[in-house]
Amino acid sequence: MVYNGKRVSVVIPAYNEEKGIKKTVKDFSKPYVDEIVVVDNNSTDKTVSIAKQSGAKLVNEKKQGYGYAIRRGLKEAKGDIIILTEGDNTFIGNDMKKLLVYIEDVDMVLGTRLTKELREKGAKMNWFLYWGNYFLAKLIQFRFWGNVRLTDVGCTFRAINKKSLKKIVNKFKVGGSEFSPEMIIVALKNNIRTVEIPVHYRTRIGESKITSNFYKSFKVGLKMLKLISTR
Repeated sequence: MVYNGKRVSVVIPAYNEEKGIKKTVKDFSKPYVDEIVVVDNNSTDKTVSIAKQSGAKLVNEKKQGYGYAIRRGLKEAKGDIIILTEGDNTFIGNDMKKLLVYIEDVDMVLGTRLTKELREKGAKMNWFLYWGNYFLAKLIQFRFWGNVRLTDVGCTFRAINKKSLKKIVNKFKVGGSEFSPEMIIVALKNNIRTVEIPVHYRTRIGESKITSNFYKSFKVGLKMLKLISTR
């Protein structure tokens, strides 16, 4: 199970994703995917048992936080190409083909959810999330002017090759939800060639721990702004 001679790993952080994890694992279980790593981040529901039954490799991360879960998954993944996605069914497995095509020419491929034509009707992207992600993405783009074009700093659907990951995996410091822009910044600071491409964005299964609450979204946005300004 390889893609153009390279092994592909899919990493899925999961915290109480029992409603969507089975469908997500099934959707990303493509013939060219060597392994699917589900990183359980202290779930209290049936996420663990469902992930096991679905055929995923299960890893436990006790430090609470999206960043901690992703960082653990990146270190556990064995593939030559590592793809990050969510366990809530918001992204589609077929879009991995896009990431894999572009990863042949660059080191890291980021998805963007802001393409209207690819957003499923009902997929939540209110004005604050849309423009907030766009604004923060442009701040990073301005900082690394000429090296990257960005529109969606919070999209967690992305791919990176193993060779590039080894250069930066031990340089991450963030354990919370602001890990997404940190990964981008650390990559760009280390000359990881990066490109952003449009991906499909579907209606979430279950409730988001962040975006379903304006206060939490605003708080994460401020953390991202501080990180972009100081990292």
